[in-house]
Amino acid sequence: MNILRIIKELYTGKNNLIAQLGLFGLIGIMAISFNEIVSAFTGYTLYAIFSMPSDKEIIFFSMLGIMIFIYFTGYIYQFVHESFENEQTRLSSISMNCFTTFLKMLPVMFVWGIYLGLIFFVSYTLFYINKLEFWVFLIFIIAILPFINMVFLIFAKDFKYEYKLFSPIILVSIIKKYFVKVFIFLIQFVIIGALLSTVSAFLFKYSFSWQTRHMQLLYILLLLCISSYFQQVLNLAYYKGLTDILKRTDNYVKK
Repeated sequence: MNILRIIKELYTGKNNLIAQLGLFGLIGIMAISFNEIVSAFTGYTLYAIFSMPSDKEIIFFSMLGIMIFIYFTGYIYQFVHESFENEQTRLSSISMNCFTTFLKMLPVMFVWGIYLGLIFFVSYTLFYINKLEFWVFLIFIIAILPFINMVFLIFAKDFKYEYKLFSPIILVSIIKKYFVKVFIFLIQFVIIGALLSTVSAFLFKYSFSWQTRHMQLLYILLLLCISSYFQQVLNLAYYKGLTDILKRTDNYVKK
């Protein structure tokens, strides 16, 4: 599974460029909104792009950012759903259906969120945060996240609620069947993600070289939108890669 090939297909497929422009706008707005919120709640230790938001503006930015986040989450699983039927990488169109898709996904994500919360709570209760065993449990949680994502992808194939999708037992069979393929794919994902984060961090540091406040704001605004956008493109490639791994097994392709 070549993640670079998937990223290339996200731009070269039919109508993908139009969809990418829409995603860039939505992701940019979401990134700016969350940046203003985090800046306000951390005592402005982070760089606020525009000005120090008032309480009403914080509420507005919060609602706007959360709504776009919900939309984009639904968009990802709508994209996954369509990817099971399409051989070529084809982005979903920008539509209100993504909110409906999110609502369909919510029960499955909620149940598995409870499982993760229980694991974290048990590890914290037994070992506390300053013990090695706690961090071992935390690493374990991070390690199984891609396989939990695959549970969501299996559901997104046809959006049918089945008992097995809510049972932790399915995680064992998924790890056993896909561990090697997922591990190899994740290495690619982590390397590209690390390179992208490194470049973004370097470019953000360069913002202080601008001599005027307006140029600094413009530079940071553009860089925040662009870096957030490419992170989400990588995120789409991640889900597409996991979907392709599932599609190679008849158990999850046959209708």
